[in-house]
Parts: sequence; structure tokens; C-alpha cells
Amino acid sequence: MVSVARAVFGELPSGAGTVEKFQLQSELLRVDIISWGCTITALEVKDRQGRASDVVLGFADLEGEVAPVQGTAFDLRKPVELGKHLQAFHLNGFDHNFCLKGSKEKHFCARVHHAGSGRVLEVYTTQPGVQFYTGNFLDGTLKGKSGAVYPKHSGFCLETQNWPDAVNQPHFPPVLLRPGEEYNHTTWFKFSVA
Repeated sequence: MVSVARAVFGELPSGAGTVEKFQLQSELLRVDIISWGCTITALEVKDRQGRASDVVLGFADLEGEVAPVQGTAFDLRKPVELGKHLQAFHLNGFDHNFCLKGSKEKHFCARVHHAGSGRVLEVYTTQPGVQFYTGNFLDGTLKGKSGAVYPKHSGFCLETQNWPDAVNQPHFPPVLLRPGEEYNHTTWFKFSVA
């Protein structure tokens, strides 16, 4: 027996439309396909013992919201003292992707100033995003140079990248590298003293 079912999968951001899910099922397999980009979100096939399991990586619903940061704990567009900011918003730290303005040209990404030393780091990139991580799992057991101890939030990372799950989000910047295409992204770190 073969069946086809149709249902709402989710809504695109900013009222851009409804994404539908089509499910095709037979005795041999079940496949879920969403209408945005004709993307396969699930494919269940049987193994040697006849047990069906999903062989597609992805998510069960339309995730990947691009949300404005204004007025939230994620609004880091103006300088903040990071430790106080985490406390003020009752955050356990950051481990989030920040979506930058889409451009394949060199563009500003982040600026960090250490008041005690006067050091300044500016980051520029051709990538559309930056993962900001604040050492949330450091616990003081890791020893560094000259025996330095690294407790929670004693360091941070600014990792330029594409947006997470972009391969499954048609409204995100494209991430797939096709045969014959060249991967070419650059990140610049500019150090100075203020």
C-alpha cells in the first residue's frame, strides 16, 4: 500500500510563507519532504532485520530562527563588561552563533577591548556568522602556561563560520560546496592598544 500525506511543517520568518511537509509511505520506506527547496527531512528504510530507522540528519520542525538582538542579552553591538553582562542577564555564558550582514567581502565582525591591559582585538571576516563561546565548561582543572588556572569564563572564542544547520535551512546563506567550486573564506585578527 502506498500513501501520500500533506501537512504544515512551519512558517518562514517575517511572514515569507508556509512550508508544507509531504510524507510518502510504502511497505519499504517512508520519506518526508518539505516544500521549501524540496528538502528531504526524513527517510526511514528497513535494515536486514526489517527494522526501520531514519537515515537523514536534520530536525523534526522548522528551526533556525534569525532573531533580532535589540533589547536582549544578545545585544552586544555596544561595549559591555562581559562578566557583569552575564550576571545582569542571569546567563551561564554564551555559545551562540551571531548572524552578520551577508557579504562575501571583508566585513567587520567583532571588537574586544581589555580595559586592564588596553589590548584591542578586531575581527573581520568573509563568513556570514561568528560563534561566540565564553569558556562555559572551564572548571579550573586545566593548567596553562606557568601554571595558570582557567576557571569558568576565563577565556572566550570568536569562531567565524557559516550559520549552524544551514544545510537544512533554505532561508540561511548557502553552505554546500558543489563539485568544481572552491571554498574561499578569510578571517583577519587585528591587534592594537588603546
